[in-house]
Amino acid sequence: MHSSASKPDSGQATVELALVMPLIIGLLLIILTAGLVVRDQLAVWHAASAGARAASISPDSPDAVQQAVESEVQLRPIHLRIIREGDLITVEAKYPRTIGLWLFKFFTPPLILSATVTMHVQDVG
Repeated sequence: MHSSASKPDSGQATVELALVMPLIIGLLLIILTAGLVVRDQLAVWHAASAGARAASISPDSPDAVQQAVESEVQLRPIHLRIIREGDLITVEAKYPRTIGLWLFKFFTPPLILSATVTMHVQDVG
């Protein structure tokens, strides 16, 4: 006769895995989403930098700044603000980023990713 105490419960591991797997998948999705937000934040910073470079060469041409930003990054819509103070020019880039995870998209407002870069206006002959 086999006693039930010596027989391993083979279904226990399956039940434990079934209970823990949704938590592991959820954690992986959160990590992936955080990585995508960080990637977009870096792209916004790059957009502000490209805009500031273009604005430092053509400070009176906001269309050239917008075109330079759009050719550098693929984020749409990206909103730019150009501020000139003497020989300094500042470009602020903002991008609304929504969280696309299942429940989070219903409970979280869009994140506004932003970056600001200031450069000297170039004296182009």
